[in-house]
Amino acid sequence: MRLAGAVLTLLALVSCGGSGASAPQSPRPVAAGAAPAAAGTGPVMAARTVKVASLDGTQIVTHFFPATGLRAGGRAPTVLDGPGWGQPGETDPATGSVAPLVAAGYNVVTWDPRGFGGSGGTAHTDYAPFEGRDVTALVAWLARQPETQLDATGDPRVGMVGSSYGGGIQFIAAASDPRIDAIVPAIAWHSLPESLYPDGANKAGWAGLLCQIGQSGKNRLDTHVIDSCRSATAFGQPSTEIMDWYADHGPASLLGKIRVPTLIIQGTVDTLFPLAQGVENYQALRGRVPLKMVWFCGGHGECLTNPGPSDHTEQLTISWLDRYLRQRQGTATGPGFEYVDDTGTWYGADSFPLAATGSLTATGQGVLTLDPSVTSGSATAAAPAAAGTAVEAAVPPPSAPGAIVGAPRLMVDYHGTAEPAGAVVYAQLVDADRHVVVDNQAVPVQLRLDGQQHSVSVDLATVAWHVTPGSHLALQVVAGSALFAPQTSRGSVSLSLSLTVPLAKAGTPVQAS
Repeated sequence: MRLAGAVLTLLALVSCGGSGASAPQSPRPVAAGAAPAAAGTGPVMAARTVKVASLDGTQIVTHFFPATGLRAGGRAPTVLDGPGWGQPGETDPATGSVAPLVAAGYNVVTWDPRGFGGSGGTAHTDYAPFEGRDVTALVAWLARQPETQLDATGDPRVGMVGSSYGGGIQFIAAASDPRIDAIVPAIAWHSLPESLYPDGANKAGWAGLLCQIGQSGKNRLDTHVIDSCRSATAFGQPSTEIMDWYADHGPASLLGKIRVPTLIIQGTVDTLFPLAQGVENYQALRGRVPLKMVWFCGGHGECLTNPGPSDHTEQLTISWLDRYLRQRQGTATGPGFEYVDDTGTWYGADSFPLAATGSLTATGQGVLTLDPSVTSGSATAAAPAAAGTAVEAAVPPPSAPGAIVGAPRLMVDYHGTAEPAGAVVYAQLVDADRHVVVDNQAVPVQLRLDGQQHSVSVDLATVAWHVTPGSHLALQVVAGSALFAPQTSRGSVSLSLSLTVPLAKAGTPVQAS
Protein backbone atom coordinates (compact mmCIF):
# COMPACT_ATOMS: atom_id res chain seq x y z
CA MET A 1 0.00 0.00 0.00
CA ARG A 2 1.51 3.30 -0.98
CA LEU A 3 1.08 5.32 2.17
CA ALA A 4 2.99 8.24 3.70
CA GLY A 5 6.02 7.94 1.45
CA ALA A 6 8.47 9.34 4.00
CA VAL A 7 7.74 6.56 6.46
CA LEU A 8 6.68 3.72 4.20
CA THR A 9 8.61 1.37 1.98
CA LEU A 10 6.89 1.69 -1.39
CA LEU A 11 6.68 -1.77 -2.85
CA ALA A 12 6.68 -1.85 -6.59
CA LEU A 13 7.06 -5.61 -6.83
CA VAL A 14 7.65 -7.42 -3.58
CA SER A 15 6.89 -10.99 -4.49
CA CYS A 16 8.82 -14.21 -4.27
CA GLY A 17 8.71 -17.89 -5.15
CA GLY A 18 8.89 -21.26 -3.44
CA SER A 19 9.40 -24.91 -3.99
CA GLY A 20 5.85 -25.93 -3.11
CA ALA A 21 7.30 -29.09 -1.53
CA SER A 22 4.47 -29.22 1.02
CA ALA A 23 1.73 -28.75 -1.58
CA PRO A 24 0.36 -31.88 -3.23
CA GLN A 25 -1.58 -30.24 -6.04
CA SER A 26 -0.21 -29.48 -9.48
CA PRO A 27 -0.98 -26.41 -11.59
CA ARG A 28 -4.05 -26.64 -13.79
CA PRO A 29 -3.06 -28.28 -17.11
CA VAL A 30 -3.44 -26.39 -20.36
CA ALA A 31 -6.82 -27.09 -21.92
CA ALA A 32 -6.99 -28.87 -25.23
CA GLY A 33 -6.92 -26.39 -28.06
CA ALA A 34 -5.54 -23.60 -25.88
CA ALA A 35 -3.84 -20.72 -27.67
CA PRO A 36 -0.07 -20.95 -27.09
CA ALA A 37 2.22 -18.08 -26.26
CA ALA A 38 3.65 -16.56 -29.46
CA ALA A 39 5.58 -13.39 -30.28
CA GLY A 40 3.61 -12.59 -33.46
CA THR A 41 4.85 -11.15 -36.73
CA GLY A 42 2.81 -8.00 -37.25
CA PRO A 43 3.26 -4.48 -35.85
CA VAL A 44 4.27 -4.09 -32.19
CA MET A 45 1.16 -4.02 -30.02
CA ALA A 46 0.37 -0.79 -28.18
CA ALA A 47 -0.74 -0.09 -24.62
CA ARG A 48 -4.28 1.18 -24.13
CA THR A 49 -6.68 2.40 -21.48
CA VAL A 50 -10.37 1.48 -21.45
CA LYS A 51 -13.28 1.35 -19.05
CA VAL A 52 -14.59 -2.10 -18.19
CA ALA A 53 -18.12 -2.44 -16.84
CA SER A 54 -18.24 -4.53 -13.69
CA LEU A 55 -21.10 -6.91 -12.99
CA ASP A 56 -23.10 -4.16 -11.25
CA GLY A 57 -22.39 -1.65 -14.03
CA THR A 58 -19.62 0.22 -12.21
CA GLN A 59 -17.02 1.48 -14.68
CA ILE A 60 -13.48 0.34 -13.86
CA VAL A 61 -10.59 2.25 -15.47
CA THR A 62 -8.29 -0.41 -16.91
CA HIS A 63 -4.80 -0.20 -18.44
CA PHE A 64 -3.38 -2.90 -20.71
CA PHE A 65 0.37 -3.18 -21.39
CA PRO A 66 1.49 -5.84 -23.88
CA ALA A 67 4.60 -7.88 -23.19
CA THR A 68 7.78 -6.30 -24.50
CA GLY A 69 8.22 -7.14 -28.19
CA LEU A 70 4.76 -8.66 -28.56
CA ARG A 71 3.50 -8.16 -32.12
CA ALA A 72 0.13 -8.51 -33.77
CA GLY A 73 -0.82 -12.16 -33.97
CA GLY A 74 1.16 -12.98 -30.85
CA ARG A 75 -0.16 -14.04 -27.46
CA ALA A 76 1.30 -14.04 -23.96
CA PRO A 77 0.16 -14.87 -20.43
CA THR A 78 -1.11 -11.88 -18.46
CA VAL A 79 -0.53 -10.58 -14.93
CA LEU A 80 -3.09 -8.41 -13.10
CA ASP A 81 -1.18 -5.92 -10.93
CA GLY A 82 -3.32 -4.31 -8.21
CA PRO A 83 -2.45 -0.97 -6.55
CA GLY A 84 -2.39 0.04 -2.90
CA TRP A 85 -5.17 1.53 -0.81
CA GLY A 86 -6.48 4.82 -2.14
CA GLN A 87 -4.33 4.62 -5.26
CA PRO A 88 -5.06 4.30 -9.00
CA GLY A 89 -3.42 1.66 -11.16
CA GLU A 90 0.05 2.24 -12.60
CA THR A 91 0.13 3.87 -16.01
CA ASP A 92 3.81 3.76 -17.04
CA PRO A 93 5.10 0.42 -18.34
CA ALA A 94 8.70 1.62 -18.08
CA THR A 95 8.64 2.07 -14.28
CA GLY A 96 7.34 0.58 -11.07
CA SER A 97 6.06 -2.96 -10.86
CA VAL A 98 4.94 -3.12 -14.51
CA ALA A 99 8.42 -2.79 -16.04
CA PRO A 100 9.97 -6.11 -14.89
CA LEU A 101 6.82 -8.02 -15.77
CA VAL A 102 6.50 -6.83 -19.37
CA ALA A 103 10.26 -7.29 -19.77
CA ALA A 104 9.85 -10.90 -18.62
CA GLY A 105 7.32 -11.53 -21.39
CA TYR A 106 4.02 -10.97 -19.60
CA ASN A 107 1.14 -8.75 -20.58
CA VAL A 108 0.17 -6.60 -17.59
CA VAL A 109 -3.22 -5.20 -16.62
CA THR A 110 -3.52 -2.49 -13.96
CA TRP A 111 -6.73 -0.85 -12.84
CA ASP A 112 -8.19 1.82 -10.60
CA PRO A 113 -10.09 -0.08 -7.89
CA ARG A 114 -13.68 1.01 -7.40
CA GLY A 115 -13.89 4.21 -5.40
CA PHE A 116 -10.36 5.26 -6.37
CA GLY A 117 -8.83 7.11 -9.32
CA GLY A 118 -11.12 7.34 -12.31
CA SER A 119 -13.29 4.33 -11.51
CA GLY A 120 -16.85 4.58 -10.24
CA GLY A 121 -18.46 3.21 -7.10
CA THR A 122 -17.24 3.31 -3.51
CA ALA A 123 -14.41 1.35 -1.92
CA HIS A 124 -15.48 -1.65 0.18
CA THR A 125 -11.97 -2.76 1.31
CA ASP A 126 -11.60 -5.70 -1.06
CA TYR A 127 -15.01 -7.29 -0.59
CA ALA A 128 -15.87 -10.30 -2.74
CA PRO A 129 -19.32 -9.03 -3.90
CA PHE A 130 -17.78 -5.78 -5.12
CA GLU A 131 -14.00 -5.65 -5.68
CA GLY A 132 -13.96 -9.43 -6.22
CA ARG A 133 -16.58 -9.17 -8.95
CA ASP A 134 -14.63 -6.30 -10.51
CA VAL A 135 -11.68 -8.65 -11.03
CA THR A 136 -14.04 -11.23 -12.53
CA ALA A 137 -15.15 -8.59 -15.04
CA LEU A 138 -11.51 -7.73 -15.82
CA VAL A 139 -10.69 -11.39 -16.45
CA ALA A 140 -13.68 -11.72 -18.79
CA TRP A 141 -12.57 -8.59 -20.66
CA LEU A 142 -9.01 -9.88 -20.83
CA ALA A 143 -10.18 -13.13 -22.43
CA ARG A 144 -11.43 -11.12 -25.41
CA GLN A 145 -8.16 -9.29 -26.07
CA PRO A 146 -6.14 -10.48 -29.08
CA GLU A 147 -2.83 -10.46 -27.17
CA THR A 148 -4.09 -12.81 -24.45
CA GLN A 149 -2.95 -16.40 -24.21
CA LEU A 150 -6.00 -18.57 -23.50
CA ASP A 151 -6.46 -21.89 -21.74
CA ALA A 152 -9.94 -22.16 -23.26
CA THR A 153 -12.53 -19.86 -24.75
CA GLY A 154 -13.23 -17.19 -22.16
CA ASP A 155 -10.43 -18.46 -19.91
CA PRO A 156 -7.17 -16.48 -20.13
CA ARG A 157 -3.85 -17.61 -18.75
CA VAL A 158 -3.72 -15.04 -15.93
CA GLY A 159 -1.92 -14.50 -12.64
CA MET A 160 -1.92 -11.70 -10.08
CA VAL A 161 0.64 -9.61 -8.18
CA GLY A 162 0.33 -6.54 -5.97
CA SER A 163 0.97 -5.25 -2.47
CA SER A 164 -1.28 -4.45 0.50
CA TYR A 165 -4.71 -3.62 -0.97
CA GLY A 166 -3.37 -5.12 -4.20
CA GLY A 167 -2.33 -8.18 -2.20
CA GLY A 168 -5.62 -8.68 -0.41
CA ILE A 169 -7.62 -8.62 -3.61
CA GLN A 170 -5.66 -11.61 -4.91
CA PHE A 171 -6.96 -13.90 -2.16
CA ILE A 172 -10.49 -12.61 -2.78
CA ALA A 173 -10.30 -13.08 -6.54
CA ALA A 174 -8.59 -16.47 -6.50
CA ALA A 175 -11.21 -17.81 -4.09
CA SER A 176 -14.07 -16.85 -6.42
CA ASP A 177 -12.75 -17.06 -10.00
CA PRO A 178 -11.28 -20.43 -11.09
CA ARG A 179 -9.73 -18.83 -14.19
CA ILE A 180 -6.95 -17.25 -12.11
CA ASP A 181 -3.90 -19.49 -12.36
CA ALA A 182 -1.34 -18.18 -9.81
CA ILE A 183 -1.13 -15.39 -7.21
CA VAL A 184 1.64 -13.49 -5.43
CA PRO A 185 -0.02 -11.52 -2.58
CA ALA A 186 2.42 -9.18 -0.82
CA ILE A 187 2.02 -7.51 2.59
CA ALA A 188 -1.66 -8.42 2.74
CA TRP A 189 -3.82 -9.14 5.76
CA HIS A 190 -5.60 -12.18 7.14
CA SER A 191 -8.10 -10.32 9.33
CA LEU A 192 -8.70 -6.57 9.35
CA PRO A 193 -9.98 -6.54 12.97
CA GLU A 194 -6.86 -8.41 14.10
CA SER A 195 -4.66 -5.98 12.17
CA LEU A 196 -6.35 -2.69 13.06
CA TYR A 197 -7.50 -3.58 16.60
CA PRO A 198 -5.16 -6.28 17.96
CA ASP A 199 -6.47 -7.55 21.29
CA GLY A 200 -8.97 -4.69 21.21
CA ALA A 201 -6.33 -1.93 21.10
CA ASN A 202 -6.78 0.84 18.53
CA LYS A 203 -3.80 0.91 16.14
CA ALA A 204 -4.42 4.63 15.76
CA GLY A 205 -1.14 5.48 14.04
CA TRP A 206 -1.91 3.47 10.93
CA ALA A 207 -5.65 4.09 11.17
CA GLY A 208 -5.03 7.82 10.85
CA LEU A 209 -2.81 7.39 7.81
CA LEU A 210 -5.19 4.95 6.12
CA CYS A 211 -8.15 7.25 6.65
CA GLN A 212 -6.21 10.27 5.43
CA ILE A 213 -5.19 8.56 2.20
CA GLY A 214 -8.50 6.77 1.68
CA GLN A 215 -10.41 10.04 1.89
CA SER A 216 -7.96 12.15 -0.13
CA GLY A 217 -8.76 13.72 -3.49
CA LYS A 218 -11.87 12.34 -5.17
CA ASN A 219 -11.73 8.95 -3.43
CA ARG A 220 -15.06 7.55 -2.27
CA LEU A 221 -15.39 5.14 0.66
CA ASP A 222 -18.22 2.95 1.88
CA THR A 223 -20.03 4.45 4.88
CA HIS A 224 -18.71 1.69 7.16
CA VAL A 225 -15.15 2.81 6.43
CA ILE A 226 -16.04 6.46 6.97
CA ASP A 227 -17.67 5.64 10.32
CA SER A 228 -14.62 3.65 11.43
CA CYS A 229 -12.41 6.60 10.48
CA ARG A 230 -14.47 8.86 12.72
CA SER A 231 -13.93 6.40 15.57
CA ALA A 232 -10.19 6.25 14.86
CA THR A 233 -9.91 10.03 14.93
CA ALA A 234 -11.53 10.02 18.37
CA PHE A 235 -9.21 7.14 19.42
CA GLY A 236 -12.21 4.93 19.97
CA GLN A 237 -13.23 1.53 18.69
CA PRO A 238 -15.87 1.07 15.97
CA SER A 239 -19.22 -0.46 16.77
CA THR A 240 -19.71 -4.20 16.80
CA GLU A 241 -21.60 -3.90 13.52
CA ILE A 242 -18.63 -2.22 11.82
CA MET A 243 -16.15 -4.71 13.29
CA ASP A 244 -18.29 -7.57 11.97
CA TRP A 245 -18.36 -5.84 8.58
CA TYR A 246 -14.55 -5.65 8.55
CA ALA A 247 -14.29 -9.28 9.63
CA ASP A 248 -16.19 -10.22 6.49
CA HIS A 249 -13.77 -8.27 4.28
CA GLY A 250 -10.61 -10.24 3.82
CA PRO A 251 -9.01 -13.59 3.16
CA ALA A 252 -9.76 -15.33 6.47
CA SER A 253 -13.07 -16.93 5.50
CA LEU A 254 -12.15 -17.53 1.85
CA LEU A 255 -8.78 -19.27 1.98
CA GLY A 256 -10.38 -22.73 1.88
CA LYS A 257 -11.62 -21.98 -1.63
CA ILE A 258 -8.21 -21.16 -3.11
CA ARG A 259 -6.79 -23.82 -5.42
CA VAL A 260 -3.89 -22.08 -7.18
CA PRO A 261 -0.14 -21.76 -6.52
CA THR A 262 0.37 -19.00 -3.96
CA LEU A 263 3.48 -17.04 -3.05
CA ILE A 264 2.97 -15.09 0.19
CA ILE A 265 5.28 -12.15 0.85
CA GLN A 266 5.26 -10.40 4.22
CA GLY A 267 7.42 -7.64 5.74
CA THR A 268 9.41 -8.15 8.94
CA VAL A 269 8.99 -4.47 9.86
CA ASP A 270 5.39 -4.22 8.70
CA THR A 271 3.51 -2.79 11.68
CA LEU A 272 0.14 -2.62 9.90
CA PHE A 273 -0.07 -6.20 8.62
CA PRO A 274 2.70 -7.91 10.63
CA LEU A 275 4.26 -11.28 9.93
CA ALA A 276 1.61 -13.13 11.95
CA GLN A 277 -1.00 -12.13 9.35
CA GLY A 278 1.00 -13.79 6.59
CA VAL A 279 1.62 -16.84 8.79
CA GLU A 280 -2.14 -17.32 9.29
CA ASN A 281 -2.70 -17.23 5.54
CA TYR A 282 0.21 -19.61 5.01
CA GLN A 283 -1.07 -22.11 7.56
CA ALA A 284 -4.55 -22.06 6.04
CA LEU A 285 -3.17 -22.89 2.57
CA ARG A 286 -0.40 -25.25 3.58
CA GLY A 287 -0.71 -28.76 2.16
CA ARG A 288 -3.44 -27.79 -0.32
CA VAL A 289 -1.69 -25.73 -3.00
CA PRO A 290 1.86 -25.15 -4.24
CA LEU A 291 2.94 -22.66 -1.58
CA LYS A 292 5.85 -20.50 -0.50
CA MET A 293 6.26 -17.77 2.11
CA VAL A 294 8.93 -15.05 2.09
CA TRP A 295 9.77 -12.43 4.72
CA PHE A 296 11.65 -9.34 3.56
CA CYS A 297 12.71 -6.18 5.41
CA GLY A 298 10.00 -3.77 4.30
CA GLY A 299 6.27 -3.38 4.01
CA HIS A 300 4.15 -0.91 5.94
CA GLY A 301 6.99 0.52 7.99
CA GLU A 302 10.68 1.37 7.92
CA CYS A 303 13.60 -1.02 7.45
CA LEU A 304 16.20 0.23 9.94
CA THR A 305 18.60 -2.69 9.47
CA ASN A 306 20.42 -4.22 6.50
CA PRO A 307 17.68 -5.28 4.01
CA GLY A 308 19.95 -7.49 1.93
CA PRO A 309 19.88 -7.48 -1.89
CA SER A 310 17.15 -5.16 -3.11
CA ASP A 311 15.99 -7.24 -6.09
CA HIS A 312 15.65 -10.64 -4.45
CA THR A 313 11.87 -10.60 -4.08
CA GLU A 314 11.48 -9.34 -7.65
CA GLN A 315 13.54 -12.23 -8.96
CA LEU A 316 11.54 -14.70 -6.87
CA THR A 317 8.30 -13.25 -8.23
CA ILE A 318 9.36 -13.74 -11.84
CA SER A 319 10.49 -17.29 -11.07
CA TRP A 320 7.14 -18.08 -9.44
CA LEU A 321 5.23 -16.75 -12.45
CA ASP A 322 7.51 -18.52 -14.90
CA ARG A 323 6.98 -21.81 -13.07
CA TYR A 324 3.25 -21.66 -12.36
CA LEU A 325 1.80 -19.19 -14.87
CA ARG A 326 4.03 -19.80 -17.88
CA GLN A 327 4.30 -23.42 -16.66
CA ARG A 328 8.00 -23.84 -17.28
CA GLN A 329 8.48 -27.05 -15.36
CA GLY A 330 12.23 -26.67 -14.90
CA THR A 331 12.11 -23.24 -13.28
CA ALA A 332 13.63 -23.26 -9.80
CA THR A 333 11.59 -21.37 -7.21
CA GLY A 334 13.79 -22.03 -4.20
CA PRO A 335 12.93 -23.38 -0.74
CA GLY A 336 9.39 -23.24 0.60
CA PHE A 337 10.24 -20.59 3.20
CA GLU A 338 12.74 -17.76 2.89
CA TYR A 339 13.46 -14.88 5.23
CA VAL A 340 15.99 -12.12 5.72
CA ASP A 341 17.30 -11.28 9.19
CA ASP A 342 18.69 -8.01 10.57
CA THR A 343 22.15 -8.72 9.12
CA GLY A 344 20.76 -8.70 5.57
CA THR A 345 21.35 -12.44 5.17
CA TRP A 346 18.71 -14.49 3.38
CA TYR A 347 17.97 -17.99 4.67
CA GLY A 348 15.86 -20.80 3.28
CA ALA A 349 14.09 -23.83 4.76
CA ASP A 350 11.55 -26.35 3.55
CA SER A 351 8.71 -24.76 5.53
CA PHE A 352 7.71 -22.60 8.49
CA PRO A 353 8.04 -22.89 11.48
CA LEU A 354 11.72 -23.68 11.67
CA ALA A 355 13.10 -26.42 13.89
CA ALA A 356 13.49 -25.27 17.50
CA THR A 357 16.95 -25.28 19.09
CA GLY A 358 16.12 -23.96 22.57
CA SER A 359 15.03 -20.73 24.18
CA LEU A 360 16.18 -17.73 26.20
CA THR A 361 14.36 -16.76 29.41
CA ALA A 362 14.21 -13.28 30.92
CA THR A 363 12.58 -12.11 34.13
CA GLY A 364 12.11 -8.68 35.65
CA GLN A 365 9.84 -6.59 37.80
CA GLY A 366 9.04 -2.99 38.54
CA VAL A 367 6.37 -0.33 38.83
CA LEU A 368 5.04 1.37 35.70
CA THR A 369 3.40 4.78 35.91
CA LEU A 370 0.44 5.26 33.58
CA ASP A 371 0.45 8.78 32.20
CA PRO A 372 -1.27 9.78 28.93
CA SER A 373 1.57 12.21 28.16
CA VAL A 374 4.24 9.49 28.04
CA THR A 375 4.71 7.63 24.76
CA SER A 376 7.42 6.31 22.44
CA GLY A 377 7.98 5.59 18.76
CA SER A 378 6.03 6.88 15.78
CA ALA A 379 2.75 6.16 14.03
CA THR A 380 4.45 3.41 12.00
CA ALA A 381 7.36 2.11 14.10
CA ALA A 382 7.96 1.33 17.77
CA ALA A 383 11.10 2.79 19.36
CA PRO A 384 12.94 2.25 22.65
CA ALA A 385 11.40 4.05 25.62
CA ALA A 386 13.11 6.95 27.34
CA ALA A 387 15.08 6.08 30.45
CA GLY A 388 12.88 5.55 33.48
CA THR A 389 9.61 5.17 31.52
CA ALA A 390 9.56 1.37 31.09
CA VAL A 391 9.77 -1.80 33.15
CA GLU A 392 12.55 -3.91 31.66
CA ALA A 393 13.90 -7.45 31.71
CA ALA A 394 17.32 -8.21 30.24
CA VAL A 395 17.43 -11.19 27.89
CA PRO A 396 20.54 -13.32 28.47
CA PRO A 397 22.54 -13.89 25.26
CA PRO A 398 22.83 -17.37 23.78
CA SER A 399 25.99 -19.39 24.22
CA ALA A 400 26.38 -19.62 20.43
CA PRO A 401 25.02 -17.65 17.45
CA GLY A 402 21.37 -18.36 16.81
CA ALA A 403 18.14 -17.08 15.29
CA ILE A 404 14.88 -15.77 16.68
CA VAL A 405 12.35 -16.67 13.97
CA GLY A 406 9.00 -16.66 15.68
CA ALA A 407 7.10 -15.02 18.52
CA PRO A 408 8.42 -14.68 22.11
CA ARG A 409 5.89 -15.48 24.85
CA LEU A 410 5.31 -13.05 27.75
CA MET A 411 3.73 -13.88 31.11
CA VAL A 412 2.73 -10.96 33.34
CA ASP A 413 1.65 -11.04 36.99
CA TYR A 414 0.39 -7.64 38.06
CA HIS A 415 -1.64 -5.54 40.44
CA GLY A 416 -2.38 -1.85 40.56
CA THR A 417 -4.99 0.86 40.49
CA ALA A 418 -5.91 3.32 37.77
CA GLU A 419 -8.76 5.46 36.56
CA PRO A 420 -10.25 4.08 34.44
CA ALA A 421 -9.34 0.59 35.61
CA GLY A 422 -9.11 -0.84 32.09
CA ALA A 423 -5.67 0.03 30.76
CA VAL A 424 -3.43 -1.06 27.92
CA VAL A 425 0.37 -1.24 28.11
CA TYR A 426 2.74 -2.29 25.34
CA ALA A 427 5.49 -4.90 25.18
CA GLN A 428 8.47 -4.69 22.85
CA LEU A 429 11.84 -6.37 22.44
CA VAL A 430 14.77 -3.93 22.24
CA ASP A 431 18.24 -4.36 20.76
CA ALA A 432 20.25 -2.20 23.14
CA ASP A 433 23.39 -2.22 20.97
CA ARG A 434 21.56 -0.69 18.00
CA HIS A 435 19.03 1.23 20.07
CA VAL A 436 16.13 -0.11 17.99
CA VAL A 437 13.06 -2.18 18.74
CA VAL A 438 13.41 -5.60 17.14
CA ASP A 439 11.64 -5.31 13.77
CA ASN A 440 9.95 -2.11 15.07
CA GLN A 441 7.11 -4.12 16.63
CA ALA A 442 5.11 -3.51 19.84
CA VAL A 443 2.07 -5.47 21.04
CA PRO A 444 -0.72 -4.42 23.40
CA VAL A 445 -1.22 -6.03 26.83
CA GLN A 446 -4.68 -5.51 28.33
CA LEU A 447 -4.75 -4.95 32.12
CA ARG A 448 -7.50 -4.67 34.75
CA LEU A 449 -6.23 -2.37 37.48
CA ASP A 450 -8.75 -2.83 40.29
CA GLY A 451 -6.23 -3.37 43.10
CA GLN A 452 -6.42 -7.16 42.78
CA GLN A 453 -3.71 -9.59 41.65
CA HIS A 454 -4.08 -10.72 38.04
CA SER A 455 -2.12 -12.63 35.39
CA VAL A 456 -2.06 -12.36 31.63
CA SER A 457 -0.02 -13.95 28.86
CA VAL A 458 0.52 -12.67 25.31
CA ASP A 459 2.60 -13.49 22.27
CA LEU A 460 4.97 -10.73 21.24
CA ALA A 461 5.29 -9.99 17.54
CA THR A 462 6.73 -12.63 15.24
CA VAL A 463 10.24 -11.48 14.30
CA ALA A 464 13.38 -12.56 12.43
CA TRP A 465 16.56 -11.56 14.30
CA HIS A 466 20.13 -12.82 14.56
CA VAL A 467 21.56 -13.24 18.07
CA THR A 468 25.09 -13.94 19.28
CA PRO A 469 26.88 -14.37 22.63
CA GLY A 470 27.51 -10.61 22.43
CA SER A 471 23.87 -9.61 21.89
CA HIS A 472 22.11 -7.31 24.36
CA LEU A 473 18.35 -7.68 24.07
CA ALA A 474 15.81 -6.50 26.61
CA LEU A 475 12.07 -6.68 27.06
CA GLN A 476 10.42 -3.32 27.65
CA VAL A 477 6.87 -2.79 28.88
CA VAL A 478 5.82 0.81 28.24
CA ALA A 479 2.73 2.84 29.12
CA GLY A 480 2.31 4.30 25.64
CA SER A 481 3.22 3.60 22.02
CA ALA A 482 2.52 6.00 19.16
CA LEU A 483 1.54 2.98 17.05
CA PHE A 484 -1.63 2.92 19.14
CA ALA A 485 -4.15 5.31 20.65
CA PRO A 486 -2.86 7.36 23.61
CA GLN A 487 -2.99 5.93 27.11
CA THR A 488 -6.31 6.88 28.73
CA SER A 489 -5.67 5.66 32.29
CA ARG A 490 -3.85 7.39 35.13
CA GLY A 491 -2.37 5.33 37.92
CA SER A 492 0.36 2.78 38.45
CA VAL A 493 0.86 -0.96 38.14
CA SER A 494 3.36 -3.36 39.70
CA LEU A 495 4.59 -5.84 37.08
CA SER A 496 6.35 -9.18 37.35
CA LEU A 497 7.56 -10.27 33.91
CA SER A 498 8.66 -13.62 32.48
CA LEU A 499 9.65 -13.81 28.81
CA THR A 500 10.50 -16.91 26.78
CA VAL A 501 12.32 -16.20 23.51
CA PRO A 502 12.35 -19.18 21.10
CA LEU A 503 15.55 -20.00 19.23
CA ALA A 504 15.40 -21.72 15.86
CA LYS A 505 17.71 -23.41 13.41
CA ALA A 506 18.44 -20.57 11.02
CA GLY A 507 18.13 -22.55 7.81
CA THR A 508 20.52 -22.52 4.87
CA PRO A 509 21.90 -19.21 3.54
CA VAL A 510 20.32 -18.38 0.19
CA GLN A 511 22.32 -16.84 -2.62
CA ALA A 512 20.56 -13.54 -3.31
CA SER A 513 21.92 -11.12 -5.87
